[in-house]
Amino acid sequence: MARTPRETVEEFFERMGDPDERESVGELFADDAVITVPGARFSGPEAAASFLAFLEPRYERAGKAFGRWTVAGDRVVSQGTLHGVDNDGEPFEDVRYVDVYEVSEGTIDRLDVYNDLAVEGVVES
Repeated sequence: MARTPRETVEEFFERMGDPDERESVGELFADDAVITVPGARFSGPEAAASFLAFLEPRYERAGKAFGRWTVAGDRVVSQGTLHGVDNDGEPFEDVRYVDVYEVSEGTIDRLDVYNDLAVEGVVES
């Protein structure tokens, strides 16, 4: 049985949260996927790998506290807050985020990440 769009997104979160599984998140993205984050856009077969490479120097570690999920067909929206330690060793918490996923046939076609990390001074915009 195929995963629902939300189950696909939850699998993405599980893999991102496990350092041993993080590199496998690309398996969850379509070959023509698009990922946007504040300050960058990645597309194509290497979108997930480029996304991970973009995040790596910014955070020593980061996690999410989920607040609300909204599912409308193939669109999944996750809202909550981020917490962790930035690449300078400074802790941060309660940074708002919204992730918007478009999922079809068990793969993520698009991920748009919105957060207040630049507003909070955690990363440069």
